[in-house]
Amino acid sequence: MKHSSRTGKVLGVALATVVAGSVLPAFAGLGGDAASVDVDVAKMKGQARATPVAGYTMSEITLPSGTVVHEFVSSEGKVFAVSWKGMAVPDLSQTLGTYFAEYKAAAAATPHASHHNLTVQQPDLVVRTGGHMRNWYGQAYVLSLLPPNFSPDDIK
Repeated sequence: MKHSSRTGKVLGVALATVVAGSVLPAFAGLGGDAASVDVDVAKMKGQARATPVAGYTMSEITLPSGTVVHEFVSSEGKVFAVSWKGMAVPDLSQTLGTYFAEYKAAAAATPHASHHNLTVQQPDLVVRTGGHMRNWYGQAYVLSLLPPNFSPDDIK
């Protein structure tokens, strides 16, 4: 089997697992309130620290896998963006919260131009994911929840 074919199959299986994963109740995550960050930390068995930034707070959750999840909470107390980077993709049903079903449906309907990246852009939801084995990354945000003077470029 050629290397690129094997890599494509492995990535395809990984993305299919992420996209088609079981739909669990969304306990927190994107669109949730500030208290939902604590729920995410417990559910993902992570370690967290919060950093206040002008107009929002960024919580960093380090998962047992080494993956780091950032949750951005507005001064109004809403999680308006999330990002991740690490060896494993976090539980997206948890991370994307109530937006997971919308992401899953849009991802299934989005043609994949690249085996390594997926962008879902809905009227109010943007999700970008990509990477390869042991180096996954992504970000998601809700346009209507972004604080004033915040740019999606600020999501790390």
